[in-house]
Amino acid sequence: MNVTQRRRAFTLSELLVGMAVLTLFLIFAYSTLLPVIQYMGAAQAKGDTQGNVIPFLYKFERDLHNSNASGIFYDNSGATALPTPSGSPGASVVSVTTFAVPTAVSGTSGGACDQYAAPNFFITADDGAPAWQGYNVYLLRNTTLSCVFEAETINCVPANPCSSAAGSAITSAKAVSNPPPYAWGIGSISLAADKGLNSQLLQFVDVKITALSTVDGRTNETTYVQNVQTRN
Repeated sequence: MNVTQRRRAFTLSELLVGMAVLTLFLIFAYSTLLPVIQYMGAAQAKGDTQGNVIPFLYKFERDLHNSNASGIFYDNSGATALPTPSGSPGASVVSVTTFAVPTAVSGTSGGACDQYAAPNFFITADDGAPAWQGYNVYLLRNTTLSCVFEAETINCVPANPCSSAAGSAITSAKAVSNPPPYAWGIGSISLAADKGLNSQLLQFVDVKITALSTVDGRTNETTYVQNVQTRN
């Protein structure tokens, strides 16, 4: 004798209860995982910020180490020397978007600044002082920093970089179309010249840089402050 078993279907109320329980479970799981997801996004944004700015800082500090603190000029309706504040590094600096840093590395006018392989080596005079070849001109547009080398004859008295030569380099660099990129994710740059401790000469550059990166709609902004000693 065959026995036929009938399977009872879920009722509407049972389905509604099941859906309600599943919804509550998903809400609980999402609320639990959301802080973890947000933390990972913020951590990724900070990691990207550091990944962008640290190589730039190494290159920029190298350029400053081989430069002259009194010869750095920024574009302020003409080439203007950096202020010389007193106090801790970054305490009193001026915001710059276009500025010129003297260099003893030769190169091609309008070309990229990062030309440090032979024959574009660091050139010195007979007395060991830098034989200035021109300027690295930095241009910050939005969050992209470009750098253009401009050869300039520096014949000021004394034989140090001066505003007239820096102004010519800045004007030439600003006319370059599609200037070579140097760094990304740079929010702002502020600089000042500094005498340092027990010194009458400008031998240091106070640097304050903000860098940023956005991941999943979360933007991280990090500020870096340095006091960089220059060659002269």
